[in-house]
Amino acid sequence: MRKLNLAPYMIRAAINPEDGSDIMAPYDVKRSIENVMMATGEVTTQKLGMAELLRRADVARKIADCEEDSILIEENEYQYVKKGFEAFQGFGINEVELCRRIENAETVEVTEKKE
Repeated sequence: MRKLNLAPYMIRAAINPEDGSDIMAPYDVKRSIENVMMATGEVTTQKLGMAELLRRADVARKIADCEEDSILIEENEYQYVKKGFEAFQGFGINEVELCRRIENAETVEVTEKKE
């Protein structure tokens, strides 16, 4: 399984016109993962057919609905996320941390708990 860090991180959202200081805001990690996974058009090389779209939508919803700061996902689910990120071509400075989190998602060995 892979562990994704979903905790928001702070980004420079704007510059204060009064003093030139940075105005910081939390980056919505879950929503951004969903947007990249489901992206089509000019910002990505991926083309999603119906089956692929529906599989990705299930994984994206699982991530978006997570109420924790991290989530364990199956390796095949992680590959949907990773492929979406590899195909996307519209990243900027605010996504450096996000891309690192996807690229370096920790592999976690899980054993089934017997009752």
